[in-house]
Amino acid sequence: MDNVISASSILEAGKQARSFVRDEKKVAVAREALEWLKATRALLEKTQRDGGGLHEVTDLNGRSDEFKKFLFDTLESGEIRITMDGGRIRMEETGVPTLWRMLVGQQDMIVTAYIPEVVLRFSRTEGADTIVEPEKKPDGLFATPAIFSELRSQLRHCDMTRFDPHAIPHAVELSREPLSPADKAYINEILGEGSIHVQMQGFAKSTITQTRVRGLWRSKILNNAGRELLDQVVVSPLPPEIPSTPDDLAEAVKKLSDMIEWVEIDISRGAIG
Repeated sequence: MDNVISASSILEAGKQARSFVRDEKKVAVAREALEWLKATRALLEKTQRDGGGLHEVTDLNGRSDEFKKFLFDTLESGEIRITMDGGRIRMEETGVPTLWRMLVGQQDMIVTAYIPEVVLRFSRTEGADTIVEPEKKPDGLFATPAIFSELRSQLRHCDMTRFDPHAIPHAVELSREPLSPADKAYINEILGEGSIHVQMQGFAKSTITQTRVRGLWRSKILNNAGRELLDQVVVSPLPPEIPSTPDDLAEAVKKLSDMIEWVEIDISRGAIG
C-alpha cells in the first residue's frame, strides 16, 4: 500500500532535507580544513627535510566562520599567548608547535612559523639601547648599581640581529638578590614595560615582558596559589621559551598526521561534529 502523504510526512521530509544540507555543508568545511592540514604538514615535512626558514601566512578573512571554528577546534589551543602594541596584535600558539593564530586589528590569520616575524621585528626595534637612569638616584639603593652594571655589560655583547633558540641567555635572578624595597621600586621604574607581553600556562603561570630596554626581558613565574617562584631579568633578542624550534617539527608533523587521520575518518562516516 502506498504511503499516505500528510502534513506530518511533508514536515518530516523537510527536516531530513535540511539535515542533509547541513551535513553536506559540514562535510565541505571538513574537506576544506583537511586540505589545509595536509598542505601545512607537507610544508613542515619539507622544512624538516631541507632546513631553512619557516614563515607561511594563511589569511582567514576570506574564510567562512564554520571553517575557522572547525579548524581551531581541531588544532586546539596551546600554552603561549602574546599581546603586542597595546593589544592591537594578539597571537596564540595552537596545540601544534609552529602553528599560531594571529589577530592584527581586524585581520585574522594563521602563521606557520617558529615565531611570527612581527614578534622578532618588535623585539629588534622597540626600546632604548641601554639602561637610562636619572642623575639623582633615590636613597636606599643597595644591589641595583651592581645589577645594572652587569646588565649593561651583557647588553653590549648581545647581538640583536641574530636569535639562536639553543643559546642559554644571561639572566640576573632578582628573587635571589639582596634587594631593598628601594631597589625593587627603582628597578621596576627604570626597566618598566615594553610592547611585548607573553603569558605561558603550564604547571605554573609564567609571564615574560619586554622591558623599555631592547634586549632586556622581565620573566616571572607564579605557582597556582599566586606565589612568586621566580623573578629575573634576561638578556636576549628573544627568550628561548617563546618560539618553537626545528626540534619541534617532528612533534608537529605527528600531531597533524593524527588530526588528518581523524578528519578523514569522520568524513568517510559523514559524522562531522
